[in-house]
Amino acid sequence: MLRSLLFLRIPHPSLTQAMLTDLIAASAEDATVILHTPGHANIWPTLEVSGVEPTQWASLRLILKQQALPSAMDAAPVALSHAMQDFERVGPAGEQGDPWLVALPEELGTLLAQLSEDQFPALARAWLTAEAERRPHWEAEALEFLVADLAAFSATAVAQGHRLFLWICP
Repeated sequence: MLRSLLFLRIPHPSLTQAMLTDLIAASAEDATVILHTPGHANIWPTLEVSGVEPTQWASLRLILKQQALPSAMDAAPVALSHAMQDFERVGPAGEQGDPWLVALPEELGTLLAQLSEDQFPALARAWLTAEAERRPHWEAEALEFLVADLAAFSATAVAQGHRLFLWICP
């Protein structure tokens, strides 16, 4: 059962940021409960992905869909904004500083679940290149490990009929 499979990798220092983010695999029905449950990592399968914010998930989605990010800085925000259109915020907005939850597009989970091990290095390099200006601290080796974890986590979640949610604590 998916609940017994918890992915808890200590984040590589080159990927972390001030914002805490976790990837959670859960049913759509559990989504609203996650926000009101302290210690979600003890209940739902969770992968710690600190510092990977919604815009980075959008760029990953574009890469997986083989849609290049525009190189012009003024066009990149438009492409990322379009890629985030079906990222769904779950639940009402809380107080400033409260965690919030985003349902990632099911397509993103499926694309990650379908990755094979030989695709990890190229995907990590492409993601690193796409995020070079926004995330200059990212390192290729750490990102390749993260891609491998994302693929395994997503494959398990998809196989169990669960959706991926991004828990964000500013």
